[in-house]
Amino acid sequence: MFLQLRGRLFQALRWSEKYTKTDMVYLASGGFWITIGQVVSSISALALAIAFANLAPQETYGTYKYLLSLAAIFSIFTLPGMNSAIAQAVAKGDDSIVRPALRSRIQWSMLGTLVSFAGGLYYFINGNLELGSALILIGVTLPFFDTFTLYNGYLTGKKNFKAETTYHLLSQTISVIFIIVTIFLTKNVLLILLAYFMPLAIVRFFIFKRTTRALPPISKDKKIDISYGKHLSVINILGVIASNVDKILLWKLLGPVQLAIYSFAVAIPEQARGPFKGLSNIALPKFAAQPPGSIQLTFRSFWYKFLMYIILLFIVSMAYIAIAPTVFKILFPNYLESVFYSQILAFFLFTGAQSIPATLLTAYKRTGTQYILTVSRSTIQIILLFILIPQFGIMGAIFAIVATNTFNLITTIVAVVLEHRRGYI
Repeated sequence: MFLQLRGRLFQALRWSEKYTKTDMVYLASGGFWITIGQVVSSISALALAIAFANLAPQETYGTYKYLLSLAAIFSIFTLPGMNSAIAQAVAKGDDSIVRPALRSRIQWSMLGTLVSFAGGLYYFINGNLELGSALILIGVTLPFFDTFTLYNGYLTGKKNFKAETTYHLLSQTISVIFIIVTIFLTKNVLLILLAYFMPLAIVRFFIFKRTTRALPPISKDKKIDISYGKHLSVINILGVIASNVDKILLWKLLGPVQLAIYSFAVAIPEQARGPFKGLSNIALPKFAAQPPGSIQLTFRSFWYKFLMYIILLFIVSMAYIAIAPTVFKILFPNYLESVFYSQILAFFLFTGAQSIPATLLTAYKRTGTQYILTVSRSTIQIILLFILIPQFGIMGAIFAIVATNTFNLITTIVAVVLEHRRGYI
């Protein structure tokens, strides 16, 4: 019976390909696990948001988000672009890149640790023991927190989405449980931060060891090139700053309460898009394994699928806008001020579809184009945030995000079309 159902499903997926212009069997097999992972991530994030909204003061949550934004900026030194580089290399059969990439990430992360320690010293000198201690904690965990997530890039390159999702669910579940229990027991920001960093760092270490234990030793004569991972990391520097400077400015200018309101406005629409975030991970190894020119960028193939993705995101955004007031009244009654802001952001969820054409640029190592896109997008967002937040507060930050995401969508499409005409994609 099971084999019959499986066979019929296989036939149905193959039949649908003439309408979707997509390898539906590959998408269903990889997409199933990716979607499960994203759904559980969204549920976990929702549970965490409910805990913060109902158990912790707004000041505590705002300060917590401020510290996570600082940690994200310090993590620039951990070479976060190495994950995509590993996925691209492993998809082409080069597994030897993993261990050298880990060593490089740990070595570079030490610079982030020094910067974090310097920030902690600054707060200690100014008499803020809480923030000073928090930055010391961030500095201590920085070399281990993100670096071991290299297993994600390795598993993506291997197209082993089942294992990738399983490990993601394990680490996510453990992290959320620790944080919620800590929030229930205490409102101390430092302890909540400890509950966030330490369990994830430990779990990721053991997952990395388990995932990479079968890797063969590296030949002394083999030259390992991890420069592309460094390039991707440099490309992302301004992007990381742009993604976090809004929270830092709001905390500095308006205080932790307004930052907490803004954080809920931004986070909830983003979780509505959660189940679709993994599509770029599925597409990357598929694109990377094909030579330039083999992907036909026509409205009947790639751009047809891209348009379908935009329409799907727009439907999700309309559904969210309709239910947002009820959701906030039931789950986040202390954050009703966030509803209107979140509805504005939700309307522009479709701009997130740029991740699909952007994946083409990563797969074909179009580093120069990626530099231009990221620098221009991030520069515009940073400038808008610095201008608009002091003038309009939360609404200024919302407008800056919407304007930048729209610009990003348009420029990424143009860049991919131009790269294809030149024969590089």
